[in-house]
Amino acid sequence: MEDVRACHLLRELDCRQSVQAPETIINHRKTINFTSNDYLGLASDPSVIERVVRELPVYGFGSGSAALLSGRSSLHQELEARLASFVGAESALLFSSGYLANLGAIQALVTAKDMIFHDRLNHASLIDAVIASGAKHKRYPHCSIPKISDRGQEADGVTFLLSESVFSMDGDVADLEALSTQAISANGVFYIDDAHGFGVVGQGKGAGGIINYRAKGSITLGMIAFGKALGSLGAAVVGPEEVINLLVQKARTFIYDTASPPVCCAAALAALDVIINKTSIRDRLESNIQYFRSLANSYNIPVMQSETPIQPILIGDELVALQVAEALLSEGFYVKAIRSPTVPKGTARIRVTLTAAHSEQHISLLCEKLKTVFER
Repeated sequence: MEDVRACHLLRELDCRQSVQAPETIINHRKTINFTSNDYLGLASDPSVIERVVRELPVYGFGSGSAALLSGRSSLHQELEARLASFVGAESALLFSSGYLANLGAIQALVTAKDMIFHDRLNHASLIDAVIASGAKHKRYPHCSIPKISDRGQEADGVTFLLSESVFSMDGDVADLEALSTQAISANGVFYIDDAHGFGVVGQGKGAGGIINYRAKGSITLGMIAFGKALGSLGAAVVGPEEVINLLVQKARTFIYDTASPPVCCAAALAALDVIINKTSIRDRLESNIQYFRSLANSYNIPVMQSETPIQPILIGDELVALQVAEALLSEGFYVKAIRSPTVPKGTARIRVTLTAAHSEQHISLLCEKLKTVFER
């Protein structure tokens, strides 16, 4: 702990006293919140709350047990079917979180004989899953396309290719089509963590990173996290029916974990309806992203290249990043300094997260204050 404090890497917990929204109360003070992954503002959407209120007396809150006992409700089943249909997959399986989904699925499917290629900046849950699998693995340079077509000569097992669709700390987007082609060339398995892409990026109604990359000749699996665009809690792995059946048999984070509360599924179902039927929300989010980037560039704010809601402002030094965050908080803007080990040492940053619920005034006020802070 002394070392952590000395290196300016101490993490401290804050507490929110209001709904998840752009204007919220943190540590009993009013702030404009730019830290939330509630990209479409659905965590407090009236239709989502109405569905939860309607289902709560029917199902209660806690699920009471694991899904293989009595923990799985008809809402779990409905959500699995709806998600699979939405992305064009054969089947889906719910987990309590995206972290547990990645950890459980990869450990269940990968053996020590297999080979995993994974992006150097993949989420910690993917890194932990790879290490826990015991398989041979290689981290390829961030957002590059690994050469994996001839690795079959190195081992007897299956080749796995793991990537996020939208990377949570840089906000950049993987070339899923090129990665899918590589997986096909190796007759391998392509696993996409779509936590920050689902409902946000891509084309068509309620697009996501895994849509259109599920049936290109290789086995494609996707992880959808409900705590981002869906504004709920939990996650799902989508893919071929027989692979999902295998996860039911082998995924320890599914088998031995208490099922998520049924009303969390109700919230995700209602949010999915909004994503499908109200494309104007995505349009508003896209407009906010472009507005922020335009102002940031005009004010010479060192924002990194990203066309997604994740807009990192690179600072480098951990102490300076903390000072910037503290200066913004003193003016009523809630942002956080992201430091090592979440990001590589020397790349500390302010991570601004935009949502469809932010107004142009929220964004312009933030940019004006960022300009003042960086000039100072």
